[in-house]
Amino acid sequence: MLATSVFAAYLVLVLTGKGAAFAVADSSVRSLGTALGFGQAEILAFLAERSDQMILAYIEFNQVWDTLFGLIYGVMYVVWVSVLFKPYSQKVGILNLLPFGQVIFDWVENFALSALSSQYLADGTVSSSIALLASTSSAIKWGFSLLVYVVIVVGIVMRIVGAVKRRSQR
Repeated sequence: MLATSVFAAYLVLVLTGKGAAFAVADSSVRSLGTALGFGQAEILAFLAERSDQMILAYIEFNQVWDTLFGLIYGVMYVVWVSVLFKPYSQKVGILNLLPFGQVIFDWVENFALSALSSQYLADGTVSSSIALLASTSSAIKWGFSLLVYVVIVVGIVMRIVGAVKRRSQR
């Protein structure tokens, strides 16, 4: 419960405010990290509609605030998986590490986006190879996210089934 409360508080009180510093009204993309994948053209379009100050805020967001957010949601998911699978921990304890796959690829994506943003500020271009790294990392991050949610749902179902079985045996 504490981990979930920290996650929600950080999301609402910190991350949302920090994201506002680079938000563009009526923009189709608030942050590249929320997209499943993106190419060099989408990155250039995202950066072109922002001022230098907004891009600097985006770099800080990726390097500091979203990086910390990854750690917070990673720990929260580890707690959820640990609690849900505690009765089965001898068999599936390795599932606790699954959320950190999402965190690692989120961090790779964040630092690649920061590098692209810095490059854009310096010379108005973005590296195609770093753009591919950022996009691929984003897609893998979302794949891990889906996998973590599936594991959590399976854990909830297993706990409900176990509780129903125990209740019917009484």
